[in-house]
Parts: sequence; C-alpha cells; structure tokens
Amino acid sequence: MTRMKLTFPVLALLLALVACNKRQTVVRDTIPYVKQLVVDTTGTFPLIGSYRSAGTKGSIAVIGEPEAAARLASALLEADEVDNIDGKAVPDRLPDFAGETFDILMDLYNAPYLRMAASSPDSLREVAVRNAVIAVDTVAYSNALDAHSRLTKTRAKVFVLSNSLLSEYGKFDIDTLFKMAGREALILTPVEAMLQAAEKAGFKRIAVWAPPEARSAYENTAKIVTPDLDVTVVSTTGNGLLRPAFRDMLRIYRSLKPGTNLDAVLLDSFTADVEELDAEKEHIHRQITEEDMAFDRILMPHFRFIEPTASLTDALYRLLREKNLFTHDIAYPSVRYYQTEENRDGEFVPVEVSAAYLSAHTNSVNPAPYVPDID
Repeated sequence: MTRMKLTFPVLALLLALVACNKRQTVVRDTIPYVKQLVVDTTGTFPLIGSYRSAGTKGSIAVIGEPEAAARLASALLEADEVDNIDGKAVPDRLPDFAGETFDILMDLYNAPYLRMAASSPDSLREVAVRNAVIAVDTVAYSNALDAHSRLTKTRAKVFVLSNSLLSEYGKFDIDTLFKMAGREALILTPVEAMLQAAEKAGFKRIAVWAPPEARSAYENTAKIVTPDLDVTVVSTTGNGLLRPAFRDMLRIYRSLKPGTNLDAVLLDSFTADVEELDAEKEHIHRQITEEDMAFDRILMPHFRFIEPTASLTDALYRLLREKNLFTHDIAYPSVRYYQTEENRDGEFVPVEVSAAYLSAHTNSVNPAPYVPDID
C-alpha cells in the first residue's frame, strides 16, 4: 500500500481551505496533534475515514465533563417533545430518540475544562479531538490498568459536546480532522444550539450569562452562525444565590448596553433552575421597587431564558431527521456510560461504568438542589 505523504506547507493550505463556513470564512490553524494524525495513515487516520460506516446504527456520543454530560444524557433519554411520525411539536408518549444508542463519555480525567482553557487552550483542543477519536473507535475497557479488559462499543454517528468551551477549543479541530479524511463530522454544541434557538425565535438582542472563559466561544460563534444577533456576554461573581445573581447580571447588562431592551438570556449552565429564574422575572414584573421598574423596562414582554438542555435536544432531533439518521427501531433508547481514566501508558481511555455506579458517585441520576455554577 502506498503511504500518503503531505508536506506541511500543503497541509497548512488544505487546513485553511476546509475551515470554511457558509456565512463567513475563517482562516485558522489547527493544532499539531491533528497534523500528526493526518500524516500518519497507518493508525488513527483510517479510523476517522470509517466514520458513519455504521450508518443509522451508530451511537450518539455525548462528550464532556461528568456532571454536564450525565445531566444532558438523562434529559435526552426522557425527551418527548415531538410526534415521532411527522416531527410536529406534540408529545406522543414515545421517547423522541426511541431506538437510539447513547454513549456518554464523561471526561473525568481532564475535568475541569475551565482550568485547562485558562492555562493551556491548545491542550483542551487536543483533549476534544482525542475524545472524538474515542467516540468513533469501537474499543473501551472495564479496567484502565488492564489492557486485556477490552470491551466493544458502538461507533459514534453524532457528537454532542456538552461544554461551551469546546465550541471554541476543539470543535474546529475535530471538524478539520474529519474533513481531511473526507468526512463531515456532525457536531452539536450548546453555544450554537442556544444561539440558533434565539434566532429561530426571532430574537434580536440577547445576553449570555457565562463565565469569562466562555466569552470568546459565544462571541466568535455568533459572528459565524448568527451574525444578525446582538450578543452581549455577561459574567457575574457567584454568591451562592441564584436570584440575586440574576439581578447582578441585569445591572451589568444595563451598564454595558444602556437603553437597550433584552429578548432573552442564554444560560451557560446545565444546572440552572429556570423555574426559579422565571419566578424572579415575575417578581420584577410586579415593579415593587424602582430597580424592579428599571429592570422591567429592559425585559421585553416575550422575554425568556434559553438553556442548553432543551436547545441541544431540539437541535439533535432536527439533525437526525434532516440527515435521515434515525434508527426507526421501536424500542426505548439504550445508553452506556464511560468515564476517562489513565492507563499504564499515561494516556486516558474510556472505562465503562454502570448507571448504579454513576448514581452513587455523582448527583446526575438524582440531581441535588441547584448550586450555581455560573461564576
């Protein structure tokens, strides 16, 4: 077999050409790890070329930090928002993702991503690519330290990244790698899903309530995906109480965008209690104080909170329908949980864990009362 060789000047040109978007062209270089995979055609690169070879039988890989990935998985498994026959927004008492296989890749080894994004963004980009490769592979383990404990897992057909930072640090590199292998990677992120939900609702002015490290993810993605949206990223200091934090967010927004109304707030959190936030919005609407009246003038009558779980659920359903990737099997969705652990070679690998283990070691199966994670 003839070994494919690509010189780095040619490779750099190709990588720039594939980073094209329908709305805006972005010239951006990928990380060395991707370049390494592309020129090595004896290992991982052929695996990437086999992406979607399983067709509709491939899995939906949910990738991210353990808590967010598990919470999102729970919502996807229970979702019943549409009629499975015609796709209309009417529950039909049948899971929206009936017959689908979910592989939940909880990246315990590399969490938390905020720390990595602040100290070494390229390392986070590489982590995202490595997790995507794991999702496409068919190998998992029952014990990270035992190379003979190999298990067989399903190849992914769709990637759902459950962390906003991966929109900025990783999605581009995953997309680039797969395009170099002649494949279109189907990738969903909470950033794109929520921005598109706001645009679909006809909104014009939105605030994103997110930590400072996620600012560029939303601002850069909005320029490409929803350029007509007026997006303002607002960060608050966590004080342990959600309602006062929301008021702090509104104060900051008023200072950044004086005299500007607000259609929606995007929540960069899988644990935010939207019902509590809606209750505070109604309290503001009663205009008990002068500040309430000032806030009420900002919030449009149709104002609402947009959170990542519902946005990603809707985006995943529409993607599977658009690409004709539903299995159409009449069965409940199946799920397997994996967490990344270090093996004897110092690399992180997927280790299968049971739902019982997950319930005992996280708050994801039976979530505890909301603790703010928007700092």
